Amino acid sequence: MDNDELAHPLAKLTQKQRAFVIDVGTRGFEKSEAYRRNYKTDGWTPEAVSTQAAKVCNDPKVAPVLDALVRKRLEMAQAASNMSIKKLLETYISIAFVDPNELISLRVGACRYCHGVGHQYQWKENEYLNAVTQWEADQNHHKSRGKPMPDPAGGFGYQFTASPAPDCPACEGEGTYRIVPMDTTKLSAGARLLYRGVTYTKEGPKIKFADQDKALEQVGRIIGAFNDRVRVDIEHRIEDLRKITNDPKEAAIAYEAMLKGGALPTGTTLQ
Repeated sequence: MDNDELAHPLAKLTQKQRAFVIDVGTRGFEKSEAYRRNYKTDGWTPEAVSTQAAKVCNDPKVAPVLDALVRKRLEMAQAASNMSIKKLLETYISIAFVDPNELISLRVGACRYCHGVGHQYQWKENEYLNAVTQWEADQNHHKSRGKPMPDPAGGFGYQFTASPAPDCPACEGEGTYRIVPMDTTKLSAGARLLYRGVTYTKEGPKIKFADQDKALEQVGRIIGAFNDRVRVDIEHRIEDLRKITNDPKEAAIAYEAMLKGGALPTGTTLQ
């Protein structure tokens, strides 16, 4: 029953009845409180107020209108609750399955000797010029006098992003690594949920993350994984879920399959 359908029944009620019905049915007041708000009850006992409130509620003209308003309010509250739970589930799924590499990544590239001439130390041009300038300045200091000039024999053009040389005697083909933080203003929606700020330590900036394992657990709780009626061995299958392509919808489908005790659904993409 919508507002238009309620308008005619409300019109048949007295002014006090209409106010009482709206307070109880729409605003959610307790019946005795609604009665006190709209009728004179000075000196009345709580029992007397409760009795009179019940009489108003049971009035043949009032009861159907009140029932319709209460039902509509409950339906709206249920819809709002369902939307909140759905939003919460989507949020936890996004956090649980977003790729942390969007925030910070560990990258491996060539070491200084991988591609140097004869696997000798390879320079960047500007680095070598700065090193020579510093060497020349050091010659004026007694303690640094006699220090050898920087050796350019390994050549120039060092690039970390180059692949490690398999035959490099220095790193044995494993290269070297560096940690690369990402620009947090360019994160995806899921990565923004994962990001919890940055702190500065002696080793440099440290990115803080939301707990992805906790988010995964919360997803399970919302969709019933930990309900006593659903007994599923989750622990040994967590790694399978972790391999799913970072797609919230795909992750949700896989979770439902897991709860039913079956294999990952056909078509699920694993990395």
